[in-house]
This record gives sequence, C-alpha cells and structure tokens, in this order.
Amino acid sequence: MQKVQMAKKVNLTGTRLICLTMCFVFGCWIVTLAAFPTTHMLNYLNTSVLMNKSTSFGFSGVFSALLAGPLLLLVALALIYLQLSATNDTSKVGDKKKERGRRRVLFGTNPIVVRSWFGVLSSAEVLWIVAFIAIVIWMLANYMIHDFDEANRTISISKPSETLWGKKLKKTGFRLGFIGLVCLNLLFLPVSRGSVILRVLDIPFEHAIKYHVWLGNFVMTIFTLHGLSYCIAWFSEGCLIKLLDWKPYKVANFPGLIALLTGVTMWSTSIQWVRRKRFELFFYTHQLYILFIICMALHVGDFTFSAAFSGIFLFAFDRFLRFCQSRSTVEVLSTKLLPCGVFELVLAKPQGLKYHALSFVFLNVPRISSLQWHPYSVTSSPHDGNDQLKILVKPYGDWSLKLQDMVSQAVKPMPCPFSINVAVEGPYGHESDYFLWYESLILVAGGIGITPFIAILRDLLHRHQRQQPNLPRDLTLIWAVKKSKELQILDLVSPSSICPDYDMKLNLNVQLFVTQEEEEAEAAEAEPVISHEYRITQTSGFKDVQYSSKKSCILSSLYNLEASKKPVSNLVGTGSVFWVGLSLIASFIGYIIVRSFLDHCYNSHGRVSWSLQGFFSVVSLVLGIVVFGGTVIALWKRSDDQIKVVDSESTQRLIDVDDDSTILANECGDHLVFPSDTHIGQRPNLKELFEMSTKQQRGSVSMGVLVCGPESLETSVAEVCRSLNSNHDKTHQVQFNYHSVSFDL
Repeated sequence: MQKVQMAKKVNLTGTRLICLTMCFVFGCWIVTLAAFPTTHMLNYLNTSVLMNKSTSFGFSGVFSALLAGPLLLLVALALIYLQLSATNDTSKVGDKKKERGRRRVLFGTNPIVVRSWFGVLSSAEVLWIVAFIAIVIWMLANYMIHDFDEANRTISISKPSETLWGKKLKKTGFRLGFIGLVCLNLLFLPVSRGSVILRVLDIPFEHAIKYHVWLGNFVMTIFTLHGLSYCIAWFSEGCLIKLLDWKPYKVANFPGLIALLTGVTMWSTSIQWVRRKRFELFFYTHQLYILFIICMALHVGDFTFSAAFSGIFLFAFDRFLRFCQSRSTVEVLSTKLLPCGVFELVLAKPQGLKYHALSFVFLNVPRISSLQWHPYSVTSSPHDGNDQLKILVKPYGDWSLKLQDMVSQAVKPMPCPFSINVAVEGPYGHESDYFLWYESLILVAGGIGITPFIAILRDLLHRHQRQQPNLPRDLTLIWAVKKSKELQILDLVSPSSICPDYDMKLNLNVQLFVTQEEEEAEAAEAEPVISHEYRITQTSGFKDVQYSSKKSCILSSLYNLEASKKPVSNLVGTGSVFWVGLSLIASFIGYIIVRSFLDHCYNSHGRVSWSLQGFFSVVSLVLGIVVFGGTVIALWKRSDDQIKVVDSESTQRLIDVDDDSTILANECGDHLVFPSDTHIGQRPNLKELFEMSTKQQRGSVSMGVLVCGPESLETSVAEVCRSLNSNHDKTHQVQFNYHSVSFDL
C-alpha cells in the first residue's frame, strides 16, 4: 500500500514538473517570436545561416529549430504528461482535486464578452486574443522600422522603375507573408482532433474549432494583404506579369498565386451562412488545403516547412491516423426508433477504448456516402458497460434522413437479419469529467442538444450508485423543445434501474418547455407512459421487440444477433499514449531520413531549385508518416486485433438488461417527464430558473452551467451567467461557470 501511495506521489510530482517545463518552453517560444524582428536576432540568423549553409538542412534547419522545434518539444512533453496522468487513479474525485479543477476552469469559464463577432468570450480567451494581436503588431512594427530604414538607404541603387514607396510596400508584403507562415503553424493545431497538446490543455475538438475559424480568418487576411502588396507595387512599376514568374532559384510567384486563390476559395466558402446552408460546398472546397500546402511549398521552397512544419506535420499525422481508424467498419448491434423520429444506435466498443460522458464520435455510413462524416454526442456513460457505445441521431438533413430510412426498414419484421455498417472516428472530447468539479450543475438544452446531458445523467447516477465521494448533489435540467413528442427522448434514461435510491442522493430538478404547442391541445402528451404491451419475436438472425400502447415510449427496437461484434477501432489520437507517441516519433525520424536521402541524391547533381526543395519537404513529410509511422500503426492495429472481440453472450445480456430496464421503467412510472414540470407554450425564463437553483445554496458555491443548443440559447445563457456573477450578494455567493457543449463546424 505504501509503495502504491509513493508511486502516486512520484507521478504527481512528475506531472507538475512536466507542466512547469511546458510553460517554460512555451514562454521561450513566445520570446523567440518577439525577438525575431529585432536587429540582434537578424544578425544572429545571418550568422547561423552562414555557419549551417553546408549542412543537409542549411537555411531551413535554423528556422526549424527556432520556430518548429519548441512546438515539437511541447508535443513530446505532452506525451510524457499524458502517460503519467494515465497511471493516476481518476475514478474518484477528491476535495483537493475538485478545488484545483475549480481554480483551473474559473478563469476560462467567466463570460465577459457575449455578443461579438467572436461569439461568447471568457476572460482567458480575451487575454489570449489581446496577447496574440500585440505580438503580431510588435513583429510587424519592428520589421517595418528596420525595412523602411534599409529602403531609404538603398533606394539610390534600386532599379529605375522601382519607387521608394513601392519598395517599402514589397518589404511590407514580404514580412506579412512570414508572419502568415508563423500563424499557419497554429492554424492546423485546433483541427488535429487527437492533438496531445489540446488533450493536455483539456480543449476538446468542438471547442478548438472556433480557434481554427479565428486563425483562418486572420491568416487569410494576412496572406491576402501579402499578395495585394506585391500586386500593387508591380502594377505601379508596369511589371504585373511577374505574377506568372517561376524562377528556379528565387521565390516562385505563380505557385504562390495558385495558393492564394485556393486559400481565398476556402475562405469565402467557410463563412457562417455557407457552412450552415451549403455545408457540402464548404466541406468539399476545404479539401483544397492539400493543393494549398503543396503550392505554398513550391512558392517559397522548404522555408514553408521551416516556419510552419510542426503544425502541418501534426495535422498530417492526425489525418493519417483518422484514415487508418475509419478503414474498419463496425456493424450496428442494435437500434431503437422513437415516434418522434429520433433513433439510437448501439455500437460495440473494445474495453481498452476510453471515453468520457461528454465525448463524441464522427459517423460515416458507406451505403449513403463514403465522404460525409457527421459528429454525434455519445449518450452512454463509460459506466454503462465495457462493451457498448450509444449515440442518438435526429433526422435533419438529407444524410440523416437516409439513415433514418435504413433504420425504419430494419425495424420492420422481415425474414432476414438487418445489417447497418458504419465507420467511426473517435471518440473525442474532454480529457477529464470537469462537471464533477462543481457542487451543483445546471444543464440547459435546446432540441437534440439534450444528448450529451443524457450521458451526464447516466454517469452521475452510476457514480452515486458506486458511492463515489464529492459528487454534485444538485442538478437542474432545463430543456426546451418545439413539440412535446420530443420529450420521449428522456424515457431512454431510467434513473431507478441505475441507482434505485437516486432521489436520496441526487436532488434532480427537471424543467421542460414545449415552445410551439398550446397547452389545451397537448397537455395529455406530457403525461408519463405508465403501461405498455410488448411482444418478443425471435426470427432468423435478429430479435424484434415491439411495444404497443396508447402512448408508446419506444416505437420499436431491433437487435442484430448475427452482428460480427467487431468493436470500434482503437486507432485514435485519444487512445493509447504509448502507441501514439511511438508513431509520432517514427514519423518524424522517417521525415528526416527521407529528406536527407533526397537532398543527398540531388545535391550531387548541383544546386537544387527552391520549388524542388519545397516539394521534397512535402514528399518527405508524407513518406515519413505513411511508411515509417504507418509501420508502427500497423503493429498497433495488430496488437489491437489480438484483443478479444466483444463476447456475443455478454453483449446480448447487456442488451436484454437495457431493454428490460426500459420496460420496467415504463411500467413502474420511473420517468423524468411529469406534467407539473412541463410548461406548454412557454419559453424558459433562464434568469428566474437560475436564481431558483441558488436559493438552497449556502456560502460560497461554484456552480457549473452547461449549455447545448442553438447559438441564441448559448448567448442567452452566457448573458445570465455574466449578469448573476456581477450582481451576486453576500448571502448567495454563487459563481456561475459557463461551459458550451455545442458542436458547430
């Protein structure tokens, strides 16, 4: 016992040291960027380039060490941190851990800007935005001071057609291009779904995507100004034809023009209106990023990868790992179809695949489209069982409507078994169950936004049943829907079947609002279902359970007994830290080997053009990841395949237990939907409901507020949190911590 406690203390000390080291490395990287435009750094760079000119990587090697090196070092430290954290016991949440968690999220969960172009901003996000803009302005200002002074001194030896202001404009364009490349390093990090850096920061992909949008707008603005600066200067000199230049040993302008046009195309189709109304147009044009990277490399040679190598490398590795995971299709074990059209899919999950109550997966159905992937929240709790993973799907667009048709056809009685094969990427999400850090929780959902909160309800009930300490004792669920039939989704949660005495352990307050129906016409629909008739019919290969009653909770369920029970693949960036780290190291070593080999082969034939060097960088990166990293991933997959697939009998028992608990809940009246808590034809008064939830609180209380729904709902919740945080009195010192769980691509 003492050895175990000592090992935990060593791991805790190690994680703290790693955190301090990561902060130090990040600080050094920021200082390096700030010092780049200074005279001393420029002189140092010139000296270093001359000293390393004869080496394999030469000019690009110096910049790679200064710009890409710190981020790669942060990745290595993050892997060590995650490995040490994985050995700690995270099943229980102690007082000290909860207090550290509250302090950690307090700065990032206080909304101070609500209605802005950026959306809802916390204190931490405002600070980072200000710091980022300050560094960019500092770099550009110092570059302009240095370059303008040099232009004034060298104008006498310039070309006859070149003017002073034209020369300054081209210098400014050059510096804008360099700053854009540095920011390009950061642009790809938020869209690396399994990024170890995001995992250490506990920033899930659905939150990080907005940072990618911000950086994308900024980077494309910088690159557009970069291109316009040269176009205006060349037009004034009468040599706009230089846009088509492709000189071997200088910057190739024509590939740069293609890269800029490609970037502008992606930029123009990524505005919010296009993403929501024409998502496929946005999705397919965004695949032009491959052409963008290749043309950028041809434009400025391997200098692209010296300034933006780490971001592109990490994204390419994550994309290849996602490709490997998605090659394995999974057969749906069972499905439930509700009268409101929402249906549940149950997938097999290997025991080694970890996820949290707020995790999500990307789903692809090859029979519908091999290219379209859609994100869905996981509605099951990790404590529901080691062999299953559940998601809820609400038909909305063409893709989900086609999937609904497949489910509807499957649940009809037929003489042959149904088969729905899907490909899965994930699960992704938070690295920790942060909602456990609060004494009280308020969950605000709109429409199908209830799905992640179903997982939280199940998770809390399981934890209370296991008598884990320091769990939230008060939970308020506020759910607004358009039609009362959508309330049937909550019937999928059977509190008593998970925790029989849950009402003594968890103060659960459910407030439901039906916004587009009148009370007289729909009051009966809000009554809980108290009786069902059901029959079980066994046929060849599938088990069909049909419920029939006046107001049935479940229209039909279908269990595929002949499914292969092949689980979701473990090949995911949020999976084994050991295999992810080994694959990353192999990919990086492979890049160095391939690049050195290509340089050695072509340097023997003479000087290599800039564009060819850039092409070598792209080829080396791809081969390093696919060949060297792919070899390690193949070994990972082989070890994963040796894990026993989900046992058919145990899976069937879990399915039967889940089905029986739903039937028992319906017969015994174990519901979360009651007429007294259902408000027909009303919208929730969030401020009033929030204040009611604080009446029973005493002293200083930290309350977690989680919202999942449309943007207008997020804004309203953030405004209420900000208002109450600024107006709380001495008797009710309640801090409302805002968390958005919504997913918006």
